[in-house]
Amino acid sequence: MHDWSSRVAVRRELRNRSAQTLSLLLTGLLAVALLAVPVQHVRTLGAEYLVLALVATGMALVLDRRAGTRSGSSIGHLLDSINPTLVTWSLLPIAAVVLLVGHDDGIYFLVPAVFAVLVGGVVNAWLILVRLTG
Repeated sequence: MHDWSSRVAVRRELRNRSAQTLSLLLTGLLAVALLAVPVQHVRTLGAEYLVLALVATGMALVLDRRAGTRSGSSIGHLLDSINPTLVTWSLLPIAAVVLLVGHDDGIYFLVPAVFAVLVGGVVNAWLILVRLTG
């Protein structure tokens, strides 16, 4: 029986894709946790989301570049074109800007962003597992 953790540690792409998956899920968790702060002004929440979006996007770009190769599978190509991570990191700054200008409606951009986080995290984890067994 193979030790999966050692297989991930050896393969640079899997290490970086795993880190991307964790950072994606952490971004969603932090976005939702910021909503739980009581009596927070809308503009303050917008500023927090903007910082979160900038940090998360920077991490994603670095990890994507470090991962290097793209998936050879058809679902991998589909995910590259309809990237849940890209959806999340596009909607989060939009929500931030709408909140920064003082509109509560910016929170509604978080709903599809968090769904993309969940779907993207699960699909990325599945692709990593498939690559481990292949």
